[in-house]
Amino acid sequence: MLSLTRNPHRVTKPLYRAPFSDKWEEKSWDWTLDRIAQRVRETRDKGFIKANAKGQQVNRLENLFVIGTSHMDNEECALTAQAMRALGVVYTDHQARI
Repeated sequence: MLSLTRNPHRVTKPLYRAPFSDKWEEKSWDWTLDRIAQRVRETRDKGFIKANAKGQQVNRLENLFVIGTSHMDNEECALTAQAMRALGVVYTDHQARI
Protein backbone atom coordinates (compact mmCIF):
# COMPACT_ATOMS: atom_id res chain seq x y z
CA MET A 1 0.00 0.00 0.00
CA LEU A 2 2.95 2.30 0.60
CA SER A 3 3.68 2.53 -3.12
CA LEU A 4 0.16 3.78 -3.86
CA THR A 5 0.29 6.64 -1.39
CA ARG A 6 3.89 7.72 -0.98
CA ASN A 7 5.85 6.73 -4.05
CA PRO A 8 7.34 9.96 -5.49
CA HIS A 9 6.87 8.59 -9.03
CA ARG A 10 3.15 7.87 -8.69
CA VAL A 11 0.61 9.67 -10.86
CA THR A 12 -0.99 12.47 -8.84
CA LYS A 13 -3.07 14.20 -11.51
CA PRO A 14 -5.50 12.75 -14.04
CA LEU A 15 -3.87 12.00 -17.39
CA TYR A 16 -5.83 11.65 -20.62
CA ARG A 17 -4.73 10.34 -23.97
CA ALA A 18 -7.13 11.15 -26.80
CA PRO A 19 -7.97 8.41 -29.29
CA PHE A 20 -5.12 7.89 -31.79
CA SER A 21 -2.89 10.33 -29.90
CA ASP A 22 0.58 9.44 -28.65
CA LYS A 23 0.63 12.18 -25.99
CA TRP A 24 -0.81 12.27 -22.49
CA GLU A 25 -2.27 15.53 -21.21
CA GLU A 26 -3.15 16.60 -17.69
CA LYS A 27 -6.82 17.19 -17.01
CA SER A 28 -8.65 18.58 -14.00
CA TRP A 29 -10.44 16.26 -11.59
CA ASP A 30 -13.75 17.93 -12.52
CA TRP A 31 -13.20 17.17 -16.22
CA THR A 32 -12.10 13.62 -15.45
CA LEU A 33 -15.01 12.76 -13.17
CA ASP A 34 -17.51 14.34 -15.57
CA ARG A 35 -16.03 12.33 -18.44
CA ILE A 36 -16.20 9.08 -16.49
CA ALA A 37 -19.81 9.77 -15.48
CA GLN A 38 -20.72 10.63 -19.07
CA ARG A 39 -19.16 7.46 -20.46
CA VAL A 40 -20.77 5.25 -17.80
CA ARG A 41 -24.16 6.84 -18.51
CA GLU A 42 -23.77 6.36 -22.28
CA THR A 43 -22.77 2.74 -21.80
CA ARG A 44 -25.64 2.11 -19.38
CA ASP A 45 -28.18 3.75 -21.68
CA LYS A 46 -27.04 1.59 -24.62
CA GLY A 47 -27.10 -1.70 -22.77
CA PHE A 48 -29.70 -1.49 -19.98
CA ILE A 49 -32.10 -4.43 -20.03
CA LYS A 50 -35.39 -3.63 -18.32
CA ALA A 51 -37.16 -6.95 -18.95
CA ASN A 52 -36.15 -10.43 -20.09
CA ALA A 53 -37.68 -12.39 -22.98
CA LYS A 54 -40.58 -13.50 -20.74
CA GLY A 55 -41.39 -9.89 -19.89
CA GLN A 56 -40.13 -10.18 -16.32
CA GLN A 57 -38.51 -7.05 -14.94
CA VAL A 58 -34.77 -7.66 -14.50
CA ASN A 59 -33.12 -4.19 -14.57
CA ARG A 60 -29.67 -5.40 -15.48
CA LEU A 61 -26.65 -4.18 -17.36
CA GLU A 62 -24.55 -6.71 -19.25
CA ASN A 63 -22.28 -4.43 -21.30
CA LEU A 64 -20.28 -3.10 -18.34
CA PHE A 65 -17.86 -5.09 -16.16
CA VAL A 66 -16.05 -4.15 -12.99
CA ILE A 67 -13.04 -5.77 -11.42
CA GLY A 68 -11.84 -4.93 -7.94
CA THR A 69 -8.24 -4.65 -6.87
CA SER A 70 -6.34 -6.12 -3.95
CA HIS A 71 -5.28 -2.58 -3.08
CA MET A 72 -8.83 -1.76 -1.94
CA ASP A 73 -9.90 -2.37 1.65
CA ASN A 74 -13.17 -4.11 2.58
CA GLU A 75 -15.14 -0.88 2.76
CA GLU A 76 -13.96 0.26 -0.68
CA CYS A 77 -14.84 -3.15 -2.13
CA ALA A 78 -18.31 -3.01 -0.56
CA LEU A 79 -18.90 0.52 -1.85
CA THR A 80 -17.80 -0.44 -5.35
CA ALA A 81 -20.03 -3.53 -5.35
CA GLN A 82 -23.03 -1.50 -4.13
CA ALA A 83 -22.49 1.21 -6.72
CA MET A 84 -22.26 -1.35 -9.52
CA ARG A 85 -25.39 -3.15 -8.30
CA ALA A 86 -27.20 0.19 -8.25
CA LEU A 87 -26.33 0.59 -11.94
CA GLY A 88 -27.55 -2.94 -12.65
CA VAL A 89 -24.10 -4.35 -13.45
CA VAL A 90 -24.24 -8.14 -13.52
CA TYR A 91 -20.61 -9.05 -14.15
CA THR A 92 -18.21 -8.27 -11.31
CA ASP A 93 -15.05 -9.90 -10.09
CA HIS A 94 -12.12 -9.22 -7.83
CA GLN A 95 -8.41 -9.46 -8.50
CA ALA A 96 -7.79 -11.28 -5.21
CA ARG A 97 -9.90 -14.19 -6.46
CA ILE A 98 -8.19 -14.51 -9.85
